[in-house]
Amino acid sequence: LSPSRWRSQRSREPSKAALRYARVLSSWFAERGGAIVSGGAKGIDGAAHRGALDGAGVTLVVAASSFDRPFPHEHRPLFERVVARGGGYLSCFELGIDARRHQFLERNALLVALCHALIVVEAPLRSGARNAAKWARQLGRPCFVVPSPPWNDRGRGCIAELQLGARPLGAPE
Repeated sequence: LSPSRWRSQRSREPSKAALRYARVLSSWFAERGGAIVSGGAKGIDGAAHRGALDGAGVTLVVAASSFDRPFPHEHRPLFERVVARGGGYLSCFELGIDARRHQFLERNALLVALCHALIVVEAPLRSGARNAAKWARQLGRPCFVVPSPPWNDRGRGCIAELQLGARPLGAPE
């Protein structure tokens, strides 16, 4: 694989295995009283919120847009379900604000500040998850990553985070 291919990997296209694991992991924590905080984005974030709901737990969406302009739009029913089930939708943005690229990075700082620990399930080298991991380092929050095989370009960011001091997460326990 060429480095240019690594950069082109989109972080919202996780593997099916990563989506399943994120959902199971979130459900496991939710069943034991843990609150799941995530950004509501496509992929791992959506799986984490669904897993928390599966586990009859609490989940919080920390959004990069205002409540009246949810992003992604197709997650509106998921966000409404989160709120209806006792969770929350938190946004730093006043009504009428669409999601913009820089707002996702700003949102990550707030998301990590609200967490006791960050878990990265799968992340390419350039991704919002790696930005969140950077915030975890800066804020002194523990960061756990699911180890990825080196041939999985969708998980190369996890390998990089392990090299930067993140802890490997092999099982929820």
